[in-house]
Amino acid sequence: MDPISAMATATAAFNAVKKGISIGRDIESMASDLGRWMGALSDLDMLEKEAKNPPIFKKLFAGQSVEQEAMTAFANKQKAQQMRYELQQWISLTMGKSKWDELVAMEVSIRKRRKETLYRQRQRRRKFVEIVAWILVAGAGLAALTAFILLLKAHTAQAQAANDLTVCRLTKCMKIEKDGTVACVYKGAYNTQELLVFAPREFRPKEFLCQWQIDQPPPPNIYDALEAIKDSRK
Repeated sequence: MDPISAMATATAAFNAVKKGISIGRDIESMASDLGRWMGALSDLDMLEKEAKNPPIFKKLFAGQSVEQEAMTAFANKQKAQQMRYELQQWISLTMGKSKWDELVAMEVSIRKRRKETLYRQRQRRRKFVEIVAWILVAGAGLAALTAFILLLKAHTAQAQAANDLTVCRLTKCMKIEKDGTVACVYKGAYNTQELLVFAPREFRPKEFLCQWQIDQPPPPNIYDALEAIKDSRK
């Protein structure tokens, strides 16, 4: 069911009814054409209501299409009203107002049947499509969020790996060999501590970049460490 097909059906049935009236046919002999015309008009009214209240996801992702459908539905409604007015004038003048009243009652019955069958099924399908669409949108959003979190974690890990160096500064040196070999203790952030041994006359930097591990336990006493190294060399 779409506006173009419904409008084409309404136009064809209307022209058939007009031709029948012009050649003197009675209402009963035109019941089939009148039924098709009334059903098509009912469909156009229903499509106009849908166009006025499109699903939210359709408004978000097909805004231009929604506006075009609303304009088409409005134009079709104007054409349908013109058909109704012309048919009312023809039947009232040629067959009397009572015949038109009978047709109105017939139209009410047709609209009620279509509402209870075709339109109800269409509404169920429409709601099902909306639910599926929202599930897909939610799934895509969740996937995008998950991908973003994983990417953020990867960047954080890379940044941490690139910044896991700290400046270790010279704290204390002690001679541990008679030949002049010296052991020096360097300290940095996060309880980082490095012990380096230098040969006699070897350059001893005041500071350098050293590896650190966050939340390390406090290092042992510097002097105790140096004394232990000195004793191990004896």
